[in-house]
Amino acid sequence: MEKLPQSWRAWDLQVSKLVFSVAEYLNWEVEPISSATAHLPGVRSPTILITSLLLYLVVVASGCKLLSSKADKGVRDAWWLRAIVISHNLFLISLSLYMCFGCLSQAYQNGYTLWGNEYKEDEKQLAFYIYLFYISKIYEFFDTFIMLLKNNLRQISFLHVYHHSTISLIWWMIARRAPGGDAYFSAALNSWVHVCMYTYYLLAIVLGKTPEVRSKYLWWGRHLTQMQILQFVLNLFQALYCASYSRYPKFLSNILLVYMMSLLVLFGHFYYLKHIASSKMRQKQS
Repeated sequence: MEKLPQSWRAWDLQVSKLVFSVAEYLNWEVEPISSATAHLPGVRSPTILITSLLLYLVVVASGCKLLSSKADKGVRDAWWLRAIVISHNLFLISLSLYMCFGCLSQAYQNGYTLWGNEYKEDEKQLAFYIYLFYISKIYEFFDTFIMLLKNNLRQISFLHVYHHSTISLIWWMIARRAPGGDAYFSAALNSWVHVCMYTYYLLAIVLGKTPEVRSKYLWWGRHLTQMQILQFVLNLFQALYCASYSRYPKFLSNILLVYMMSLLVLFGHFYYLKHIASSKMRQKQS
């Protein structure tokens, strides 16, 4: 800590004081910190996360304001941007597979049941996968940055920014307080959904814009959204179960419960507009 600039130490002190005060007010029991992750960057203090989150929101707000007043100049089709998008999706497919099977293998080795698993500090390998999952949520801010580079402002919805902004904070608390136990389920499930999601995005950029080709290979986009909604339903039932029967920290289960309800409402609205209302509109026009 002594090697850090004085300005960063002052910022870290103010951010930590604010975050822990809010957590105490809301009865979020982020103490004691897990010994399995206390030594890892971005866990003991929330400052790295909060700083990244603030920068994310500033970039998104500034980018949307700037691009909304400018015409598309064809950057979205540049070869270098295609290379970035392909590399980004390949990396997240690989990372998500690694985290998914890592969490599942550790759950199996630890003798877990589906739900109702207590967190144990000696399960350090699972804690590492949970920590990696938390860090991946910060890296996924680049999803939005790529949308800005492609001038796809339509994709940068309230749902998109809300989900990317809040999920990282929740997983910071999990990585800090209880990186294991019932957290394995959400991490493994979400990682698998992301394998499918980033595979879809990869195919979308590789296949190009020909309608016939896209309809042949990307017909399952509707089912991808259904898979995401099913994920939230399963997480909701898990939260209800763990809040009642598990010895996993109750405040995390309660947060998960409220959060999943919000995502179900938002994703349900998105699914209705994209796949039901638009279908009805096309039928009327035909």
